[in-house]
Amino acid sequence: MSLYLFLEISIANVRIMFMNKTFYTIIAFALCSLMLCLSVSSGSENIGSYDLEEILKKVEEANSQLKTMEAEIRHSRVISMLDSEEVSVGFLQYKKPKRVNVNFFPPRNEINVIDGSYIWIYHIKERQVEKYEMNGDADSPQGVDIFELGYDYTVEKVNRNYEITLLDVISTKEGTLFHLELIPKETFASEYDRTLLWIREGLWLPVQYQLFESDGEIINTIELSHIEINTEIPDNVFILDLPDDVEIIEPFK
Repeated sequence: MSLYLFLEISIANVRIMFMNKTFYTIIAFALCSLMLCLSVSSGSENIGSYDLEEILKKVEEANSQLKTMEAEIRHSRVISMLDSEEVSVGFLQYKKPKRVNVNFFPPRNEINVIDGSYIWIYHIKERQVEKYEMNGDADSPQGVDIFELGYDYTVEKVNRNYEITLLDVISTKEGTLFHLELIPKETFASEYDRTLLWIREGLWLPVQYQLFESDGEIINTIELSHIEINTEIPDNVFILDLPDDVEIIEPFK
C-alpha cells in the first residue's frame, strides 16, 4: 500500500492536510481491502489450517467475485510526537470500477467521492470542495496510486512487492482471523513502513487494518463493520449534487 508522509507547512494549511491525508488513508484501506479481500463465502471448513499462500489465493479468488461493497467505517490516526488522536466514523460505499463514496458523520461532516476520473472532497460546513484529477501524474494527490493495487491484485504481484508474514491465527467469537504483516521490499516505493491486516476467514476481508508511517510515529487504524457485499448501488451515489454557492477549488491547477 503506498501513501503519504506529513510535511510541515504553514499553520493555514495544516488543517486541510490532515483532512486530505485521512481521506487518502481511507481510500487506501477501502481499496487495499478490495485488493486483499472480498468474498461472500460462508464455509468454515479447515478453519485456521490455511498457510500463507492458500490465504492469498483465497483473497485473489474472492476479489474476482467482487462488484460492490458497503460498510460502516471507523478511522483513528495517532501521531505520537504530538500526543494526538483524530477519530472519524462514517459510511463507505464502493463499486467497480474505481468508484468510492465515504460519508463522514458530524462533527467531521464531510463527503468524499471518487467517480473514476476525479477525487472530490466536500467540506460541508465550509461549503467548499477540493477537486483532484486522477491522471496518475505528479500533480495527482498522494495516495491515488493505491488504485493500481485495488484493481489489479494477484498473488504474484503482492509477493513481488512485499515481504509477507502470517503472524498469528486468532480465534474469536465472530470467527478466525489471520494476522498478516506486509513490509515493502526495497525495490517497491512505499510511504508506509509496515502494514498489518486482520483478515476474517470465510469473509476474506481485512476487518482491521493498520498503516505505519514515519518509523511508527504515525499509526492509522481502520475498522470495517456491518459489511454487505454485492448490494445494488446506483451510479448516482458517486456523483456529488452540490448547491450553487459551493466553491470548487483545484489545488494543482
